[in-house]
Amino acid sequence: MRCALYARFSTELQNQESISDQFRQCERVAKIQGLEIVSRFEDRGISGGTSERPGYQALLTAARVSAFEVIVCEDISRVWRNRSEYGQRSAELEDLGVHLLTCVGDDTRREGWGLVLGIKQAIAEAARREISYRTRRGMEGLALTGKSTGGKCYGYGPGEATTVLNIFNMAAKGLLPSQIAKALNREGLPGPRSARWSLNAVKRVLGNPRYHGTVLWGRTETKGGAQDSRRKRHVLRPDGPLVSRFDPNLVIV
Repeated sequence: MRCALYARFSTELQNQESISDQFRQCERVAKIQGLEIVSRFEDRGISGGTSERPGYQALLTAARVSAFEVIVCEDISRVWRNRSEYGQRSAELEDLGVHLLTCVGDDTRREGWGLVLGIKQAIAEAARREISYRTRRGMEGLALTGKSTGGKCYGYGPGEATTVLNIFNMAAKGLLPSQIAKALNREGLPGPRSARWSLNAVKRVLGNPRYHGTVLWGRTETKGGAQDSRRKRHVLRPDGPLVSRFDPNLVIV
């Protein structure tokens, strides 16, 4: 029987070498099972909670034209960490006559493995959500202690504080954000990420409480994403930010 190998890692947990490590294990399983490896598919640094993975989509496309009969992967969590996508695609693969074989012993060629894989997939999705929770919890702790939670805020690089102060001074004189942006661009002052100043960039500076020394973290919460972990929306928390503190070292205005 012909087989395709699939490997994936998420940036939160693995590294570049993980792909070759997974393929090595899959090759061993394929050899033991007497399978012919005809193709390999991979996704680097992409969560299994989304179906928007180039390698995964290429794998499905190949399966639909009967390019192989078996998919070999390290574990079911490499292919799916989302119950919605798992339900649809596992049923489709079954109809196509494509089986799933994993390095940890799962084999849909055997009777009764559908239920086992469904349970394991639910566990994989729960693990993904738990990782997300622990990450947020750790970042909240960093914010509470005044440590960086990632990202850079314009205004704290060389010469940027002066520009921020000029923006607020121009606004105090009655200039509109669009007028301020034009004035900054005329002076050749680079904006955030070295881009030209825009109306929205000036608005973001004027509306950022950090320049007054107020640090806010956790102002929004994530909603949705049940069908695709990448398709989420962020809404303001009804009870306000999780962290709000004053840091005199950040005061510019």
